[in-house]
Amino acid sequence: MLTFLRFLLLPAGFLYATGAWLRRQYFQQGGRRKKGSLYSIAIGNLAAGGSGKTPMAMFLARHAENKTAVLSRGYKRKTRGFREVQVHDNIQYSGDEPLEMKNAAPELPVFVCENRLQGIFRIHQEYPEIKTVILDDAFQHLPLLADKYVLLTDYQKPFWRDIPMPAGRLREFPCTAAVADAIVVTKCPVEMQVQTAEKIIHKLAKYKKPVFFCHYENAVPISNEGLQLSLNTDVIVVSGLADNKVFQDWAGKHYKVVASFGYPDHHSFSNKDFEDWIMESDKQGKAVILTTRKDFARMQAFPEGYNKRLFFTFTTPKFLFQGEDAFLRILFNHF
Repeated sequence: MLTFLRFLLLPAGFLYATGAWLRRQYFQQGGRRKKGSLYSIAIGNLAAGGSGKTPMAMFLARHAENKTAVLSRGYKRKTRGFREVQVHDNIQYSGDEPLEMKNAAPELPVFVCENRLQGIFRIHQEYPEIKTVILDDAFQHLPLLADKYVLLTDYQKPFWRDIPMPAGRLREFPCTAAVADAIVVTKCPVEMQVQTAEKIIHKLAKYKKPVFFCHYENAVPISNEGLQLSLNTDVIVVSGLADNKVFQDWAGKHYKVVASFGYPDHHSFSNKDFEDWIMESDKQGKAVILTTRKDFARMQAFPEGYNKRLFFTFTTPKFLFQGEDAFLRILFNHF
């Protein structure tokens, strides 16, 4: 339903999306889009905000049969150019999501480069054993023509019910979904019914693309020392995500939430933030501080003396209706 303000912003949204469409047409002409020197799979979305791109990138990297790397632009990092992300890297050098992936899977090669073509070229030159590159958030990176495109859309905020920014959340017109090789509806209810999925597939039929459905499952939270968090423990929820409410609601179903702190997506946590959480933890009888792995990557300066109070969880895509094998075949059938 359009609010009056969103209605007033519709012309601006149309102009914004038209500009994005013209830019895409420009790159489509005259061979301006270039193939990388390695097989590449681009993951992205049409809407601004979180749709589960990083968990999906890690899922694909784990399921690739050949030696695989992840390449990201490294959003909000203070460096430029190509670099390999190291375990326990400084977040200023790599960005939070690349660092999250590297710390979660130290054996996984993770790189950052704002120029994805150049990044793939450098990986090919310097790491000849790598055969496949997963591109995190690259649907709108038009200089590169990836081999496969995966479009993600949030079950609660699907792109087909949205409108372009600033009236809505879309970066491009919905018709751009036709570019994808597969559309994945993410963060679906685990008990989603086949009839509901069929209705969504019918809505997306005009794009003539295979549609898949994923439930995003949070793991049992652990500390940096590997201790698991028991159910119904008193917790203080801390998150800086595109949608903090989803994480807060999940925590409330499994733990006793005594306080919560929500911040904007990619928020840089400060010493003042740490002090606020610790003060609240003390007030609540040394309650555990519960966060996400993405947020945990930005807490490098968290006081060591309180590390035992800090736990994090991580998210894994689980395909519904036995769709995983078909999804992977679409992306990796060239091997």
